[in-house]
Amino acid sequence: MIRDGVHLFRFLLAIARVGFASYMAYPAGVLMVFVSYPIVIMMYRYVFGALYSGDEELAGYSLATMLTYVTISWILNTFYMTPTGRRLGSQVRQGSVAMDLIKPVNLQAIYFGMSLGRTTFRLIFATLPLLLVFSVLGGIQGPHPRLLPQFLLAVLNGYLLNFTLDYMIGLLAFFLEYNNGIRWGIRLVMNITGGMVIPVNYFPPVLQKIFGLLPTQFMFFKPVQIYLGRVDSGEAWISVGQGLIWVLGLFLASQLMQRSGTRQLSISGG
Repeated sequence: MIRDGVHLFRFLLAIARVGFASYMAYPAGVLMVFVSYPIVIMMYRYVFGALYSGDEELAGYSLATMLTYVTISWILNTFYMTPTGRRLGSQVRQGSVAMDLIKPVNLQAIYFGMSLGRTTFRLIFATLPLLLVFSVLGGIQGPHPRLLPQFLLAVLNGYLLNFTLDYMIGLLAFFLEYNNGIRWGIRLVMNITGGMVIPVNYFPPVLQKIFGLLPTQFMFFKPVQIYLGRVDSGEAWISVGQGLIWVLGLFLASQLMQRSGTRQLSISGG
């Protein structure tokens, strides 16, 4: 058991190096992230700056808190975002996924390793630099020190949830062949229900209850609430635990979906 775990770790590390190197080969893509994301973030900051024309609070957020929220949520997206679903869908359509399926390792482990490498690259060259720039020039609030462990764990949960959901979107290609259109739609819904665009508190109570039943809230909304100190330590740990339960549940669901999808591929003659 321990030996298998060591082998899996070494495999993930090797695949992560490949993913890291794949971004190193095309640094212009990450450069565009570093250039485009500040523009998007500043656009949202100006919009909310105009919305908060006075000193009043909206949905319990002051202007300074709201500017911090939108900045941190979009910076988190640079850390989460990987082309897992798009790449898997493309390989299913091309038939090259068969080469991954014959390898003596779980298909999800291969894509997770690639995602780790790419995420590490983006963390170093996009996420942390953007966080530093906006911390110095944007005047965003810092995280509450007593909630920093919970925030980091919540971000880890958010990354795992984002990867697993995107992987499941990629698996749809086994059943639909072409998943790009539905991937775009699902990603849009994930960003809205997850609170990346605006806090969930801004929506009507009925929608807040619906969004609260979805795992996407643990990608952006819950981690940023912890970052802003809008929950106490106990609530933060409960949020981390709930996010972890969603991670484990979606992992099991993705494995079942993967098994069904590979059978479908075999039936289709792929």
